[in-house]
Amino acid sequence: MPSRKKVDILPDAMNKDLQPKIYKDCVVTCACGNTFVTSSIKSKITVDICSNCHPYYTGKQRFVDTEGRLEKFEKKMKVAEARKATLESKKKSKETTQKDNGTKTKKTLKEMLEAARK
Repeated sequence: MPSRKKVDILPDAMNKDLQPKIYKDCVVTCACGNTFVTSSIKSKITVDICSNCHPYYTGKQRFVDTEGRLEKFEKKMKVAEARKATLESKKKSKETTQKDNGTKTKKTLKEMLEAARK
């Protein structure tokens, strides 16, 4: 029986830089001030809660989230409304400058279709 040749395709086909760099001394910092070292693909990690301050591990019932979901949502909505107001004011100022210059504003497709139906 003839001996089979071992085909060594794998080492040439693999990308050497495929795996991410692993940091052996990754520092994890909690919001409570606790820090510890672990290994990770990131050099620094910041967390909101750890085993030193989590109610499950400490046995103490306390509020973990100082700013609730509703407050965060309302904060985002205020920012969005402010952005919308600035965009609308820019749009109005642009329209007034176009009217002052005497240039015609472009019609939208909807306006052109409505005009064609009439």
